[in-house]
Amino acid sequence: PSSLLTYRNSTKYTAQDKIMSTIEGLKPYALLGGYNAAELWPTINLILPTWFLIAVAPRWKYTPTLTLIGPIIHALIYTLSTISLMSDPEHNDGDAPDFSTFEGVVNLFKDPNGVFVGWIHYVVFDALVGRWIALDSVDRGCSLLVHVFVIVPIIFLTLMLGPMGWLLYVAVVRTLLLPSSNKNDTTKAKNS
Repeated sequence: PSSLLTYRNSTKYTAQDKIMSTIEGLKPYALLGGYNAAELWPTINLILPTWFLIAVAPRWKYTPTLTLIGPIIHALIYTLSTISLMSDPEHNDGDAPDFSTFEGVVNLFKDPNGVFVGWIHYVVFDALVGRWIALDSVDRGCSLLVHVFVIVPIIFLTLMLGPMGWLLYVAVVRTLLLPSSNKNDTTKAKNS
């Protein structure tokens, strides 16, 4: 795109632009308009409204829908990036990625294109897990006090260390603090 060429040729580079432009091995993603990982990196911030809503407004009637927008956008970026890389005969010397060995996975993450795709993968799944935690806690009748002092820190832990936040929620909070679901209680009462 001509606007991209203008940007690349301008002298208004930020420090991050200089760092990103020195990364070797970046390839354009054919299915994403020819943009590379460094140029697509700012799209990571599109996930922030999801985290904001699940932390600040989990009971708002639009939160369940709006919190899917970021993950859907990133799932699309992930899918198109992955297909672009896999369909590029020059990428990885035409070899299929090796997910079956530790060495193969390490090699994937030596490639900046693979790092970007991997990071998008984390962004999507961590956000979906954080969303599930928030919505599940609401379904279980979580009070505002518990949400602020227990669920929000767990959501932050999920944002930063994904599986650790999920494990803490499932093993401790869901089991000990919020053991029953309002939906299940309503269903049981109707069936009695």
